[in-house]
Amino acid sequence: MTEKQLTPKLQSLLVHIEDEEKKRHYERLISTLLEKGYFPGLAEVPVVKSAISHIDGERGILTFRGYPVEELAEYCSFEEVCYLILRGDLPLEEELQQLRRQLLAKKDLPAELARLIPKFSPTLHPMNMLSAAVLMLESSDKGSAEVGDHKANLKRSVSLIAKLPTIVGTYLTKDPEFHQGREFASFAEYALFCFNPAAAREPELVKMFEESLILHMDHTMNNSTFSARAVGSAQAGIYALISTAINSLSGPLHGGANERVVKTLEQIGGPEKVAEAVDNSLEHHQKIMGVGHRIYKTYDPRAKFFKNHIIAKIFAEQENKLRAQRPDLWNLYATAVRLESYVQEKLGTKKLYPNVDFWSGLFYRALDIAPEYFTTIFALARVVGWCAHWLEQMENDGKIYRPHQLYVGFDLRHVAR
Repeated sequence: MTEKQLTPKLQSLLVHIEDEEKKRHYERLISTLLEKGYFPGLAEVPVVKSAISHIDGERGILTFRGYPVEELAEYCSFEEVCYLILRGDLPLEEELQQLRRQLLAKKDLPAELARLIPKFSPTLHPMNMLSAAVLMLESSDKGSAEVGDHKANLKRSVSLIAKLPTIVGTYLTKDPEFHQGREFASFAEYALFCFNPAAAREPELVKMFEESLILHMDHTMNNSTFSARAVGSAQAGIYALISTAINSLSGPLHGGANERVVKTLEQIGGPEKVAEAVDNSLEHHQKIMGVGHRIYKTYDPRAKFFKNHIIAKIFAEQENKLRAQRPDLWNLYATAVRLESYVQEKLGTKKLYPNVDFWSGLFYRALDIAPEYFTTIFALARVVGWCAHWLEQMENDGKIYRPHQLYVGFDLRHVAR
């Protein structure tokens, strides 16, 4: 049967699908299969059924367990959204307080690992350090290879979520006891303390940092979540799959983009140089870091929240102060604003908008956090989603991931003797 004959037959199979979005999705899959014979990068290929998060790319909506991410960021705490993603619904007050106590109580590292992290090479990127340290946690958790107990898996998830900020703080300060003797009112306050103790003393900055963590907690079947699920599908332990997910997130086409955005803004040098830089990138077919998203056909809702609620409070409401006291930071902001507007002037018809990485890196720079640590912040938020996907997968007894390949190498041949 030719492709021309096959297309109507396949389309006829979609007639009874009432959901128009799902029908268009399947039509794109069929078209890709007919055109290429395979699905490059598994683009748009469903691999799991999940109830954790959902994206409506056409309308720019992201929900966690049905709740819009903007509402969760504005009205909820880190602990509330963590509970929601891990367990399916928002907690009662007693459940909230219990989770907060657990997170703060479990934040300390095993003594051997705490002593070892400051000895890691200072040239090691913090994301690679984080991946290695997470994997080392397995040595102090002998039962972690057994993954059949949901309660034990949930307990390990909470413990690991609690420890990620401590790993980063220990590496950053080179002091295993950097957080000892301090009391913290919330997990967000502690997480910010690990990066900037002075900022953690300002409730408004803690709130904004908490909002940024919530915005990053999950994002459906992205590359790092797929990596976590793939490793977890082999029934590997939690430390192996989270370490793998961190490595995936470190890439510049995934979480590492926020670090690249700030470096790009610094390289441009100022708002007056934006047009030349963008035109040069377009002429050489180079990606403009932080602009565009594979799924969203409108403004990324996380980026919109960053821009209107977080960035606006940092920059728009403190313009005179920043211009006088932190001119370099203000110049980055002015460059970002001009970059967004110029890209719209040049590429507005292509529906390319700033994504979450475009604004998040600027916020973390305002908190005096070094760019190489930006993606670790992403990781200590996204670990909640990774753990939730693992828990869901273990409960549903999913199959091991084993995609098919199209072989394009030599036919059978033999060694000549």
